[in-house]
Amino acid sequence: MMLYKAAPMGELIDADDKSGIIKGYGSVFGNVDSDGDIILNGAYSKTIKENGSRVKYLYQHNMDMPLGKMLNLFEDEKGLVFEAQIPLTTLGKDVMQLIKAGVITENSVGILPINKATMANGLREIREVKLFEISAVTLAANDQALMLDAKGNVDLEKISLKYDNVAKLIRKSDISDELGYALEAELYKLKSLFVNATKPQLSTLPEIVKNDESEIWKYLINNLTVK
Repeated sequence: MMLYKAAPMGELIDADDKSGIIKGYGSVFGNVDSDGDIILNGAYSKTIKENGSRVKYLYQHNMDMPLGKMLNLFEDEKGLVFEAQIPLTTLGKDVMQLIKAGVITENSVGILPINKATMANGLREIREVKLFEISAVTLAANDQALMLDAKGNVDLEKISLKYDNVAKLIRKSDISDELGYALEAELYKLKSLFVNATKPQLSTLPEIVKNDESEIWKYLINNLTVK
């Protein structure tokens, strides 16, 4: 089964929007992801050697939306490093702007685990994979999770920062219609998060009734009084 594993765009090494070259980590070793998987150092070495030239850089894991070709693909001690050339088409320029503005926040790999093992603690080590593609993703399905703190509360500071990033892009005069629609959707999503975070919470405490007005209290007084 194909798996998608993300690495924060914070692991971005470089992005040159004039030449269309982006360099970053598609995957990071050693961390436990949301599926309870840990990708080990060396997991990509065999697939890079056998299939590295066929790996493409995509948008949102969509094979119909290729972004570019790989110039370099290798492992270092931290993770899977890629360098991709993105032709400056409308989509290419849009994605570069979204990356540099902090709206697209992660890269993600599409992999098939080949060698894996479940450990005693229930976590799964992935020791070898087949790599099909690396994608720039907005993680729309998980975006709300990215806005939550460790206790599950909405992080208003993160929402505010995303608003600022989107506003900067809107001020640009050369954005395409497609990017405009994407930003509009992002604003609605942020608005929903903000409204839910600031909505007054209704008390769930039971209504307190005075003892002398309680029917149960009256019953107890009338029927259980010691004669």
